[in-house]
Amino acid sequence: MDIAQILINTLVRAAELSLLAIGLTMVFDILKFANFAHTDYAVLGALFAYVFNRILGLNLFLAIILAAFVTGWVGILIDQAIFKRLRKIGAKPVTLMITSMGTAIALRNLMRLIWTSHTKTYAIPLQKPLEILGARITPLQIGIIVVGLLSMIAFHLLLHRTTFGKALRAISDNSDLANACAIDSEKMIKRMWFLASAYGVIGGSMIAMEHLLYPRLGFDIIIPVFCATILGGIGNPYGAMLGALTLAFAENLILALDLAPLINLGGLFNVGSIQISTGYKPAISFMILIIVLLFKPTGILRKK
Repeated sequence: MDIAQILINTLVRAAELSLLAIGLTMVFDILKFANFAHTDYAVLGALFAYVFNRILGLNLFLAIILAAFVTGWVGILIDQAIFKRLRKIGAKPVTLMITSMGTAIALRNLMRLIWTSHTKTYAIPLQKPLEILGARITPLQIGIIVVGLLSMIAFHLLLHRTTFGKALRAISDNSDLANACAIDSEKMIKRMWFLASAYGVIGGSMIAMEHLLYPRLGFDIIIPVFCATILGGIGNPYGAMLGALTLAFAENLILALDLAPLINLGGLFNVGSIQISTGYKPAISFMILIIVLLFKPTGILRKK
């Protein structure tokens, strides 16, 4: 088992998942419902980035920034057209959650209609891996880790050093009191949707860069994203970051384990090396999610 490689893979995976988990936990914290369409927003933005990069020939970094901006406005438009109307009539959180499921299905099929189901890749040249402490990492993966870290620092500063961040925390703590203090909740919610969608696009694009991009990607990553969010403590953005890091480490550690000693029963059977296939990574996330819900449903960092 190569610990250095596990740690590097963990950092890459955590950088991708944390940005998606932050957006998901923000929506839950403010609007009190689980947005099942969140990962599909991210994939929609990743496909916009594909158009800007592959078809229009823009630099990939610029393409992702532009796609995040466009998708942020898509998030606002969907909220104004659907979720705001439900909030006005006093719809329960479960109604909003089910509506988000329908929104996810609609978005997924719309993306299939426009971009087809074929896999797509960004214009990224082949890169020679570097060796760090015996572990292999590509320049692209280094970029993913750096962008993830900078995005999390930017989110922290936004949350604590800006008027928007302070207003958002006030609404989270007590929305009625925030309204009484002349904080425009609907205006803040619009900005929250923009930020959550934009962060999701960055995370979704990083997953697409390292793997492949296709319309069903949002459905394939929804369990790991929800698992990271719940594991860290849903409603807590710092918990989302910690949950993503913990989940990423657990996934990579389990995939690296050799199960042969367990199967051999101390030499009773002669079985070669046995490792879990990477195709079962979503199953690992699902099992961790079940364990967390059974024994610590509040997560690592419970929101106060």
